[in-house]
Amino acid sequence: MTIYKHNFLLAVASVLLLCAGATRAASITVYTDRNPAVLQESFQLIFEATGDVDDDPDFSPLEQDFQVISTSTSTSMNIINTKITTTKQWRIALLPLRTGELLIPAVSFGKDQSPQVTLTVVPAGSAAAGQDSRDIFLDVQVAPETAYVQQQVIYTVKLYRAVSTSNETLSEPVVTQGDAIIEQLDADRSYDTFIQGRPYSVFERSYGIYPQVSGKLSTRPVRFQAQLSSGARFSLDPFNAGASTTVRQSEALELLVEPVPAAYRGEHWLPAGDVKITEQWSKDPNDLLPDEPVTRSLTITAQGLTASQLVELPELFPDGFKQYPDKPELANSKGADGITGTRQQKNAVIPTQAGTYTLPEVSLPWWNTGTQSLEYAVLPARQIQVKSAAPTAAIDTPALPDPGTQTPAQVTPQAGETATPASSPTPGISIWQWLTAILAIAWLVTLAYILKNRKPARAEPPALQTANLGAARKAIERACRDDNPEKVKIALLQWAGAHPAGLSVTSLGDLEKLSNEELAAELRNLSRRLYSRTAEPWYGAPLWQAFLQEERSAATKSSVEPGKLEPLFRL
Repeated sequence: MTIYKHNFLLAVASVLLLCAGATRAASITVYTDRNPAVLQESFQLIFEATGDVDDDPDFSPLEQDFQVISTSTSTSMNIINTKITTTKQWRIALLPLRTGELLIPAVSFGKDQSPQVTLTVVPAGSAAAGQDSRDIFLDVQVAPETAYVQQQVIYTVKLYRAVSTSNETLSEPVVTQGDAIIEQLDADRSYDTFIQGRPYSVFERSYGIYPQVSGKLSTRPVRFQAQLSSGARFSLDPFNAGASTTVRQSEALELLVEPVPAAYRGEHWLPAGDVKITEQWSKDPNDLLPDEPVTRSLTITAQGLTASQLVELPELFPDGFKQYPDKPELANSKGADGITGTRQQKNAVIPTQAGTYTLPEVSLPWWNTGTQSLEYAVLPARQIQVKSAAPTAAIDTPALPDPGTQTPAQVTPQAGETATPASSPTPGISIWQWLTAILAIAWLVTLAYILKNRKPARAEPPALQTANLGAARKAIERACRDDNPEKVKIALLQWAGAHPAGLSVTSLGDLEKLSNEELAAELRNLSRRLYSRTAEPWYGAPLWQAFLQEERSAATKSSVEPGKLEPLFRL
């Protein structure tokens, strides 16, 4: 019994070994989805193994002449007459790196190996490529082909499609040699066209390339990758698993970048299509007043340059002006013809004395890339007028009578009139003249005493003025809470204009003179922040506290001491 059992186990083991050996014996075939293949276009390389292979495949030998784009696997099982057959498939998307007769080398699957296959690769657009290669293709245009360092180069990519695709991706140009800044210019454009009678859908995208060093500049080709449908009109494949991946690649860019020409004499290199300088004033420059701030804005507009490439213009004002430069504002406008950069610098100036002043010419050298010549953007010199402050109206006072003139008591009566007896005349000034002068002086002294000691009547402000004053006070509080210096200034001036005392305030400096020490200090801090070159942080809480302190201090002094002005914050 033991001998039979032992023989049975040997027989079973032998059968299992034979089955295992039959399972390990794999048949590998290799084929492509098209031959010839086209340069810069992908094709599918399929490895199909019937039975179990010894190990996972090593596709690294393919990288000698091809670029591996993607790899996918699938497994199928067939049962014929109780015989089970397993088939595994590897689909590899490859991109040829050169033309000619290329050998696809053997790929190792452990101890198993695939056979070698020969593939023909033809140039793109050739007759041998066939019509399929024109279903999808890329076109790249560069202008200009030779540029100066930091000059704008327009790089345009056009994708032509005559078939439907899905899951599309389009790469961006990447610098492989040299140094450059690349920016997408504007929104993508889509339109339809016909090529040799065949309709195409065109997708267009533009970039601005700015070389940073002279010499040779190269970029990596732009690549388009998408899936093509299987072609079935009706499909139960919601995930599009039957679609094949296709790749199209543009040509690599090679650009010659020249250095700054020797004919350029400017301090800052500005290669552009056009450069202009303009100015703006917040007030008519021929109607300025001393101690009244005005803002002058200088703007540089350069076609073909970014705002960061533009330089600061000199703000030259003669003596008699205080200057408070603001932080420049930079902006880029992008279009199909490239980038137009704008730099605006604002300078708040305060004239200190009246007179006529001349602002010098502002000149900016730049290189015209169209005419290949040196040019200058010029803002001409101009005169500005600072007028004198309006004079204070003088008070007219009656003049005393001239001692040498004749008084009514000395008028000689006319004929027919009876003369009134008078006292004995004395030579020189009469007694009536002395009495008249004494009475006039006494009247003036009495009037001055009454005006000095009279308690001024407090005029009730109109309802509308009171409402405006309260609204301005709330605006001051809100602007201080928001830490907004510009709105605080506007609210303070509105409050002063609505004050029932009729404050003559046109600037923060005027309001500072009427304030106590604490509030005056905060107003000076506000002025420094408004006219500072850099946007330093400003907090409104200290100013609002100083405002409230002055308001409370004024409220405690409800009665005005004789001979003193009323408090500024009397509400």
